[in-house]
This record gives sequence, structure tokens and C-alpha cells, in this order.
Amino acid sequence: MELVKTLLLTGENNHDWKRSAPYCKNLLEESKKFEVDLTTDPSVSLADKDKLNDYNLFFVDYNGPQWVEPAKENFINAIRNGTNVCILHASNNAFDGWVEYEEICALMWRTGAGHGKYHKFDVEVTDPDHPITKGLPLVLKDHPDELYHGLSHMHNTDYHVLATAFSSIDSGGTGQGEPMVLVKNYGDGRIFHLILGHVGGGGGMDTFENRDFQTLLLRGCEWAATGDCALN
Repeated sequence: MELVKTLLLTGENNHDWKRSAPYCKNLLEESKKFEVDLTTDPSVSLADKDKLNDYNLFFVDYNGPQWVEPAKENFINAIRNGTNVCILHASNNAFDGWVEYEEICALMWRTGAGHGKYHKFDVEVTDPDHPITKGLPLVLKDHPDELYHGLSHMHNTDYHVLATAFSSIDSGGTGQGEPMVLVKNYGDGRIFHLILGHVGGGGGMDTFENRDFQTLLLRGCEWAATGDCALN
């Protein structure tokens, strides 16, 4: 099987990218399905238009300053032409006002968004027939994470939710279900947006060490890259 050539974009985040990004790189590569190049300077790495033809998947673990315009243009054009994307957690906080990126994410952390305390909660699969979730338990129990609520639906773009979680009032949430996993298409690119995925400064890596989280991340990346995924 040919490995999925992946470019992991990181280097700035309000979360601890120095732990999350290498962890994700190792997780993907240990699956024996991905080959991952990690960049901490996306503006430079994305500026080489021809080099981007090597990649089948962009993995975005970034929330920081805007990239330079050539990098942004090349990123969007590559996706429109069939490079696929994984958006991880706080990457949906990024790039306020960059319309194309907001359309790729579909749901964004903008005014009105928030989360309660870091706690364990159940993640409910709402589409058990999608390749990412097919064969998984309908409820992934006791997932430790931040539970984002009140994300903004950007520019009326389409998206499809695969899993939700109940944001309890007791935890500081909304008292309603919130999307946790979504997919969509953007041009010829497939988008996997995993809203789960908190890691703060210091402390443990409970979220990333959770087996259900790892399964969702690996399957989502495989689906984005190939249009299908093997049952794990």
C-alpha cells in the first residue's frame, strides 16, 4: 500500500502544539498508512506551489497569525484541485475573515463560542453508515476533552455531522448537543474536521491517549485521503 504523503501544518497555537503536532505525526506514521512532513513555518512550506503536488493530505494543527498571501493561495488551490484536509480542534479558531478557510472548516470558533471545563463526556455517533464511523460503537464513552459549543456556521457552507456530544449545564455548557465530528467537500478535496483534540500547557495528554480519539483521527484522515477507510 502506498503511504499517504501528508503535510502537517503547525508552529503557532493557543494549545500546546509542541506536544500535539509531534504526537499526531507519530500516530499517523505508526499506523503504517501515512508519511508525514511536519512544518512549523507554513508560510514558507506552502509557498512552493510545485512541492505541494507531492501531498495528498494537509493536516492543520495551527491557530496563529495569517500566512502570507502566496501560501494562502496555494493552500486553497491545492484543496480545490484534490488535496484533502484534516482540521484539528483549535485550528477552527484561526484566520478570522479568510473566507475560503472558513468555508473549508464550516464551523468556526467566532464570537459566541466557548467551552466548559475539561471533563469526560460521551460522544454519540449520529451517522453510523459513513466510512469513518461504520463499525464503531454508537456511543464513545468517557472521552476526556474540551467540549466546544456555539461554533458559528460560516458563509452558509454545507457540512455533514458524524458525531455529537451533549454539552451539560453542569460542565459549563449549553444544555444541548454540539457537533464534534464533521465532513464536507471543498472543490475536489475532502475535509475531515475533528472538533475534539485539546492539549493544554503542562499536564497530561489524556485526550490524545484516548483510544477512541485516536481511532476517529486515524479513520478521518484515511477517509479524507482515500475516500474510504479500513475497519480498525
